[in-house]
Amino acid sequence: MTEDALQKLVVRFLKIAAPNLVFYHPANGGFRNVKEAAKLKAMGVKAGVADLAVVLPDLRAAFIELKTATGRINANQAEFQSTCDRLGIPYAVCRSVDDVAATLTGWGVPLRARSPE
Repeated sequence: MTEDALQKLVVRFLKIAAPNLVFYHPANGGFRNVKEAAKLKAMGVKAGVADLAVVLPDLRAAFIELKTATGRINANQAEFQSTCDRLGIPYAVCRSVDDVAATLTGWGVPLRARSPE
C-alpha cells in the first residue's frame, strides 16, 4: 500500500471514528516549479511537517507522520519530529489505521469505531 492510499484510509476512518476531531493534512508534498516553491516557502510552508495535524481534546496540537511498512522518515521529517519532541508536542509515526487508532487513543482521543484492519 502506498502512503497516499494509507492516508486516504486513515482520513476515511477518522471521519467515522472521531467525527468531532479537528485534523487536517498540510499539503506540503508534491513537486512544484521554482516560483511556486519560493512563494509557498515565503508563506510558511516547511519541509518535513507531518502528514496530519491534530487538535487533541486538551487543545494541544499533535502530529502524525504516515509511512508504509518499510518507509522511513527523511532528514526534514526527523528534524520536525525532534522539534516536536523538544517542545513536548505529541508526534507519532504510524504505519496503519490500527497504529493511528492506538496512537489517538493513547493521546486521549475517544473513538466511536474500531479500525477496519
